[in-house]
Amino acid sequence: MKIFPIITIAFATFCVVKASPQAASPNSPAAPPPISINDYPTADKIPDTTSPQVQAWLKEIDLSKVPNLPISNGGKINTQQAQCGPPTVIQPDQGSWTCQKFTAEDDVAFCPNVGDWGLTYDDGPSESTPKLLSKLNEHKIKATFFVVGSRVINNPQILKSAFDSGHNIAVHTWSHPALTSLPNEAIVAELKWTMKAIKDVVGVTPLYMRPPYGDTDNRVRAVARAVGLKTVLWVPEFDSNDWTLTSNPPKTVDFVLNTFETWMQTFPKLKTGFIVLEHDLYPQTVDAAVQIIDRAVKVPNLKIMTVPQCIGDNNPYLELVGKNGNSTNKGSTPGKSLPPSVSASPSSPIIPFTVGSIITVLFSSLLNLN
Repeated sequence: MKIFPIITIAFATFCVVKASPQAASPNSPAAPPPISINDYPTADKIPDTTSPQVQAWLKEIDLSKVPNLPISNGGKINTQQAQCGPPTVIQPDQGSWTCQKFTAEDDVAFCPNVGDWGLTYDDGPSESTPKLLSKLNEHKIKATFFVVGSRVINNPQILKSAFDSGHNIAVHTWSHPALTSLPNEAIVAELKWTMKAIKDVVGVTPLYMRPPYGDTDNRVRAVARAVGLKTVLWVPEFDSNDWTLTSNPPKTVDFVLNTFETWMQTFPKLKTGFIVLEHDLYPQTVDAAVQIIDRAVKVPNLKIMTVPQCIGDNNPYLELVGKNGNSTNKGSTPGKSLPPSVSASPSSPIIPFTVGSIITVLFSSLLNLN
């Protein structure tokens, strides 16, 4: 009897079967090819909407459902916090978060479960981000990073490191303008170029975005939907105001830490969880973020997670859509439910063979040889 070849084949088959789920894991895409900044628009500038790439995107996107609402700032591009006074015109149906604190049913503005903290950082990746990643990894905490496309192509390895560590990567525009001050085509360019940069670096396309300064309205939301992105905001009372650490004159880290302590007194009284606004662009904001983490891990009944996790979406990338049905996301205005998510929890691939079936094949082969 030729037993050893059969045993060898069976053992090899068993090893391949056991390894297949990891090899096929959607969270471990193949490393993307090196990127060239020459393939992207000028950093920190509104992308040219007449470029062949943007024109191709515009042909693919249906903007017919975008409401005809006034562009803020009199149509002049605003790269600072949006203003609500003249020349900005706010109509009753504008749905402005900046000026009316309006949240749409599909906005993600908070975590639905009490004690859940949707941890987010905006404006990176930067040279300061690795320090934050090290602290997050130390405590096995996952966060959502809303990244600026211009900084993605300048710091691709930092973004890849964040993604490989299990953090959620989402869109924060290409050049960080107030989106309500842009025409529809420019909003598309800002979002799509960032989506492309993220895909080129980490291999997947994000499904979530946060508008810079939280500046959105019903027109901007509609454009984001047409592009395939869900809008994420934050609980206004849970703004770290860490930007003041780089203002003139600057606030001290204690100012931000005192803000954190206020959150810790507030969250147990809420009927929902919360989403916080922090930044990882400057050393000062990262220093504050690191100290916040060290304090937060000691707080009882506090669960820190990514935004998609806090609303029950374990497939926050386009490439994972439809793996195993849909999940229901909640996180908008209290009392309102979001429509079913376009994605759902992944599961391991179906394994066609089991240990028992391999043993059966082995003994059947032995009997046939006798």
